[in-house]
This record gives sequence, C-alpha cells and structure tokens, in this order.
Amino acid sequence: MKINWIRELFSFSKRERTGIVSLLLIIFILIVIGKLIPRFILSDKPDFSKWEAEVNYYLANTKKQVSEEKPLHRVVFNPNEVDSACLADMGVPSRVRHNWLKYIEKGGRFREKEGVKKIFGMTPNLFEQLDSFMVIPKAGITEVKSVRNVFGVKSGPEVKRDTNFRQTYSKSKKNYVGVLELNSADSVHLLEIPGIGPVFASRIIRYRNLLGGYFSVSQLREVYGMREENFAAAAQYLTADASSLKTFNINFSTVKELGRHPYVGFITARKIFNLRDKIGKFLSPRDLSAVVASDSLKRLIPYVKFTQ
Repeated sequence: MKINWIRELFSFSKRERTGIVSLLLIIFILIVIGKLIPRFILSDKPDFSKWEAEVNYYLANTKKQVSEEKPLHRVVFNPNEVDSACLADMGVPSRVRHNWLKYIEKGGRFREKEGVKKIFGMTPNLFEQLDSFMVIPKAGITEVKSVRNVFGVKSGPEVKRDTNFRQTYSKSKKNYVGVLELNSADSVHLLEIPGIGPVFASRIIRYRNLLGGYFSVSQLREVYGMREENFAAAAQYLTADASSLKTFNINFSTVKELGRHPYVGFITARKIFNLRDKIGKFLSPRDLSAVVASDSLKRLIPYVKFTQ
C-alpha cells in the first residue's frame, strides 16, 4: 500500500508532463542566455580612479603631517620647577605630566633624580631620556640666594659664594654690568638674572634652539609669556653675540627645515620652496621679499646664507 502511495505521488498526466518539460526547457534557455549575454554586450566597468585619487591624497597628507610633527626640545631643567608646557616639549605624555605636576602642587619634592621614577606612568625608557637633562640644585641653591642678596633680596645665613660669581657680579645691583652672553648661557646661570625664573630660563633656551641663537637681546620679548617688566629687569644684564648664530642655506633647505624656524613657518616655507623652483637659487634677501613679510625678513636675514 505504501508503494502505491509513492507511485501516485510521482505519476503525472500527459498534460502535466508537457508542462514540466516546458518549464525545464525555459529554465535551461534562461541559463544559457545569462551566460551568453556578457559575451556580446559589454557593460561599463565602474570608475574607481577618483576614489583612489582621494584615498592617495589623504594618505599622503597623513604621512606629511606625521613627518612635520613638532620635534622634541629637551633642555636642562629642575624637576621641582617645571610646567606642563615644558614637560610636553620634552615628550612627557599627558598622564605622566598630570601626575608630575599634581605631586609638586601637593608639596612634594624630588631630592634625587631617581625619585622621578616613582611618578605613576613613568617608564624606564622615558626616565633614561630625561635623566641627563634633570638638575636638582643642592649647593647651587645657596649660590643663587647669595647672588640675589647682591640685588637686595633678603635671605638666611651667609653662605660661601663661588669665586666665579664674585668676579662676574658687582656688589651692587645698581653698578651691575651685563656680562651673561645669551647664546652660551645655560639655565643655571640664567637663574641668576633678575626677572628670570626656572620657567623662563627653560623657555629662553628652548627658543634659542629653535632660532639658532639670539642676535639681539630684544628677541627675548618673543619668548612665550615674557612680560615687559621681566624683560626690562633682565635686559640690562645680558648681551648677545651674533657671531655664534647657527645659519642655514636657503638654497638647499627643505620645507621641513625651513618650517621649523620661528620666523618662517610651514606656510611661508612652502612659498619659498615653490619660488625657488620657479626662479632658481636665491642670491640676495631681495629675492625673498616676494614671499616673506618685510618685518619677518629683517629678523630672518641674520640666520640665512645665500651661497650657491
């Protein structure tokens, strides 16, 4: 009985068999047509060239931004007398900077450089990079106080003074003659000048490295945060030796090298680079006047060489 049920299920009438055969034939024809159509009808391929160009432009700009990333500027500093900007310029991550400054704000003090290792987030590699730049004054603190006594600032008991300081500074602030040369001074000696504290000493040296040296004491006005009263207090005790400036050749410098100079910047650097490609090598400051503002050009000239 079961066999009869199966036979009835697959038994078709003549009309049904004709319909099934016709349906299979139509399906076969459609499959063959689907295979043959692409051989005779050429369809337009999608154009991805514009999209690829945009992707390549984005990748190129990304690499350019990475290559033009601000370089690290590490200078001698006192770990007990730093600010966030100074730490950032030396490559200290934001989390470590936050913990560092929080420790100082709460009255913490580093007696030895190894104490910096205990800052949360400080890695051995980062400490090794900063180690040679950290200075924690010991006897130098008393020297600073003794020299400031010369300028009329009260302090504790008399301490022994370094003979070099006795020769450099007069016994009266009124008769003091500025002999500290800006391009050879370190941050420790800058601390001896009225109007200059640890933060400004660090910024003065950092800006000196960016410029390539100071050709005039008046350039200290350009140091970030420098107030006129601080400049007036310090300027009379400072000199600048222009012969020690670090110059660069305008005809062979890259956009990256030019853009790092404070008197140029990357926008003007690209203009200089494009003009140099157009007219050839620069022979005199007059050739730069088309792309560099007159006030910036006047300050820039001491750092520029035009040799071919």
